[in-house]
Amino acid sequence: MINYLKSLEKFGMNLGLERITSILDRLGNPQNTFKSIHIAGTNGKGSTAAMVASILQTAGYRVGLYTSPHFIDYTERIKINGKDIARKKFEEGLMKAREVIEGLMREKAMEGEPTVFEVLTAVAFWYFAKKKVEYAVVEVGLGGRLDATNVITPLVSVITNIDLEHTEILGKTLAKIAGEKAAIIKRGIPVVTAETKTEPLKVIKKVCQANQSQLAIMEPETERLGSIRRRKPRSLFSGFRLRGDHQKLNAACAVAAIRLAGIKVTRSQIKKGLAKTVWPGRLQIISRQPLIILDGAHNPAGAKVLAVALKKLYPKTQFTVIYGCQRTKDFKNCQQNLKPVTARLIQAKSSHPDASPGISLKRALALWDKKTPLLITGSLFLVADFIKIA
Repeated sequence: MINYLKSLEKFGMNLGLERITSILDRLGNPQNTFKSIHIAGTNGKGSTAAMVASILQTAGYRVGLYTSPHFIDYTERIKINGKDIARKKFEEGLMKAREVIEGLMREKAMEGEPTVFEVLTAVAFWYFAKKKVEYAVVEVGLGGRLDATNVITPLVSVITNIDLEHTEILGKTLAKIAGEKAAIIKRGIPVVTAETKTEPLKVIKKVCQANQSQLAIMEPETERLGSIRRRKPRSLFSGFRLRGDHQKLNAACAVAAIRLAGIKVTRSQIKKGLAKTVWPGRLQIISRQPLIILDGAHNPAGAKVLAVALKKLYPKTQFTVIYGCQRTKDFKNCQQNLKPVTARLIQAKSSHPDASPGISLKRALALWDKKTPLLITGSLFLVADFIKIA
């Protein structure tokens, strides 16, 4: 069945809700059997989703988590209480989705083949329903408005932040990108965001007002709920594994989302859940002698945040940076934003079919002197390539 997924890769990206709606309808609309939290954003949405799931699991709930991309295997994208979907169940879900899709195609009830992401989304929702999860934490794949996950009606919607990304698809301005992401907002459903830039925040506020949705705006070290503003207690982050101040802001989004969703959790469960959160490939230290760090900073905003975090963690350290991204990414500005922590930059080519030119990862690693701290960053595909050969 994995070959079936691979056969769909040639169709690439094709945003829209018609196909996923038809597939889920034939599967009995499994997405309507559980409560959900929907998370979009340019950066930090995966980390935020992982934190929400960890807190809810710590509180004793049965929690599904759907994220993308994966590092080694598709099964990593679909989890219940921290455990990847079993290969047998994954194959069963793929088979059911394929049967439905082939039936729709025969009946000419669906135009064109579905994308890999649409099939995976259908499998995730089918699995969550079958295993009777109480809550599903769902990360948007790309954008929001036409993303396959935008068929759910969540308890709360989260937009971590807005920056320039996928401009060829989402638009070339922050306002247009904000419009695409804010389209996950449903009428009367509360919204959490950590976005504070004037242009995109204006769009988010406008969509919230039109939908009569309460908006909570997270700021560093503060939480704003309507007109109430209170300082976030630092003690929540004792034992917090994820490094960087930006992760504390993501954590504030996670906590606010759970509160606005009306889910009962204690302060102790929040603290323990945050401390237990594991999210690989984000400021992940895999060796200290020599220092080797992995981070999927695939856009200029992510690269800037990464550099700031590294400067704070290792003020005098300069890294050999092995960087690789897709051809559509803004490599020049990513490189510029990483300059403060870069002793030497080596451009490598990841295994992604649309990877930008560069030398092989093995050759790039051979150019590293094994003494200078090493940072492997850019595409998560490059990070995954390193994990496979490390």
